[in-house]
Amino acid sequence: MRFFIPLLLFPFGTAMAQPGCPDPQAINYVPGATANDGSCLYAATNYTLTTKTMLSGTVKETSGLMLADGRLWTHNDSGDGPFLYQVDTLTNAILQTVTIGGATHVDWEDMAFDGVYFYIGDFGNNATGNRTDLKIYKFPLSAIPSGSVVTVPAAQVGVIEFAYEDQTDFSPQTSNNTRFDCEAMVWRNDTLHLFTKDWIGQQTVHYTLPATAGAHLARKREILLADGLITGADMSAAGVLLLLGYRTDNAALFMWLLFDHANGLFFNGNKRRIGLGLAPFSGQVEGLCFRGNGSGYISNEELTVTVLGSPITVPPRLYAFEVAQWLPPIFLPTKNVHQKAPRSCRVSPNPVRPGQTLVLSEQLPANIRVELWDAGGRCVWQDSGNSPILLPQIAPGGYFLRVQNTQGEQVCASRIHLH
Repeated sequence: MRFFIPLLLFPFGTAMAQPGCPDPQAINYVPGATANDGSCLYAATNYTLTTKTMLSGTVKETSGLMLADGRLWTHNDSGDGPFLYQVDTLTNAILQTVTIGGATHVDWEDMAFDGVYFYIGDFGNNATGNRTDLKIYKFPLSAIPSGSVVTVPAAQVGVIEFAYEDQTDFSPQTSNNTRFDCEAMVWRNDTLHLFTKDWIGQQTVHYTLPATAGAHLARKREILLADGLITGADMSAAGVLLLLGYRTDNAALFMWLLFDHANGLFFNGNKRRIGLGLAPFSGQVEGLCFRGNGSGYISNEELTVTVLGSPITVPPRLYAFEVAQWLPPIFLPTKNVHQKAPRSCRVSPNPVRPGQTLVLSEQLPANIRVELWDAGGRCVWQDSGNSPILLPQIAPGGYFLRVQNTQGEQVCASRIHLH
């Protein structure tokens, strides 16, 4: 999410948005920056995953992972039927096996959820790189009956067929030698966003598709130099995107933490790479989902590696992760992770002086609570009332403005600069 910062004229002169890196955790942080130019650079960051539970051998090829209605779901990538599994996060038991009626299972690689509908992507394409039957199955969560072994009726399942707009060569390639493999997908604002697994360039291309049944072209939007292969993705309600992956040369696992981006382009904001260890210890990570408030789950498929001449099998596991420590407070939603993000507040003037009146040009509830958070993630001031807001006499610098209703739900948020 990127905040709209208007260009304003003040009686005491001209003030304009200052581009730069607004993240205090970056090594090139600009304290006065009010417009994120995507330039933030970060020191090497590593994180140790926490094992939540082992996973059942039924889902040893776990690839997609999604939390929906408080329940965790996964599916295998290949060598299985068109099955969706509900997994107990404490005991690893398979609570429900769901057959997706009318679906085939070629290479299911990721899933998404919009709060009503599931989307399962049959778009794995690494074998020969020339599939012409790429598709995404769409069906409502409510279509899953109760019971341990059930079927979603085929009449409830829509099919999104697609091709990449820039793929013109469909001659078969050797295994793992294509730019048009894909294992990562998220839903956002009635659009499906795909992130490719580029075996040739070790980058990922962001494509978009309408989230509606029918035949579509996947439109190319932007490129991230991922320095590895992307295997999973999810996005929080506040617009924080996580991309999961690994490197083929040294088996290093990683996540890309992407936030404060704009205009549906996820690679133009803050980009922080987080190391997650090595595949011989944690497996090949494939599934990823938020569970809310900067945390979530990762799953790995079963992996056999040779160490000192002996084969070692890494079993499938479910891990827990936290990324809240690297995010400003406005990117930590308190609601369900798949609800829509709070909008940006449009405020004036901005920059603004301490003790000056700030006007929110928004349709707001009758009574609001306003908070100012400093760059270190501390709430330094709060007040209740209505717009306009009389700001306190506090130190100049960059702050996050957060507006909540009387139920404590975030209404809108923005970045402001006091000078």
